[in-house]
Amino acid sequence: MKIKRNQIIIAVVVAIVGFLLVNRFMQKPKAAPAAPAALVVAADLKDMKYQILNSSKSEMYRSGDSTAHTIAGTILEQAIDIIVAVLEQPQVVEVGNSIIASKDDADNVATMIEEVGKDVASAIKDTPADKFLNEGLQNAYTTLQGSLKDEVDKTDIWFPIAQRFVAAHGSKQPFNMKDNEKERVKNASQDRINQSRDMLKKTIDEDFGRSRRGNAGPKMASK
Repeated sequence: MKIKRNQIIIAVVVAIVGFLLVNRFMQKPKAAPAAPAALVVAADLKDMKYQILNSSKSEMYRSGDSTAHTIAGTILEQAIDIIVAVLEQPQVVEVGNSIIASKDDADNVATMIEEVGKDVASAIKDTPADKFLNEGLQNAYTTLQGSLKDEVDKTDIWFPIAQRFVAAHGSKQPFNMKDNEKERVKNASQDRINQSRDMLKKTIDEDFGRSRRGNAGPKMASK
């Protein structure tokens, strides 16, 4: 089955809004020194799910007034359940921790994700209700592109993270970088960093490469 662009954009928007909701209601993890960290986080996520959905600890979310809320709430509920299932796998957590090993780097990446999510959520909220079906997804997508480019401009934050990632994983599958390639990243000049920034922004402007294949931009419903 061929996935249409609108379906991709809807999935991105749902994921971002879900992330913001999780972040908004997130509480600091309870101290549990005897339990593995992954299990503590998974337990916290389960608690967050019930807070976000404002329901008792039931596995089914249902709205008495809105069919849309029933479907959206269920999607969010199941997304959290899937994340919990993944985080309960020690090997997955170990691999994830190895990709970004530094807490500061993880916090910086999380902040960048939050900024993008907030921008997209604001664009959705600011779209007039009577124009949302025709303009909502386009506004969200355009804002997503602009916000991502704003974050890409922060080379002082993300490029050092990329350098550390390449140093730790560049020679591994699937990258298979040679030593001289890793050295070029490690010792990149400001001009080379700026070139990387501009290349990423161009890719975003080209609908993440899709426009080069003749599939530019989300198509909205006709009025």
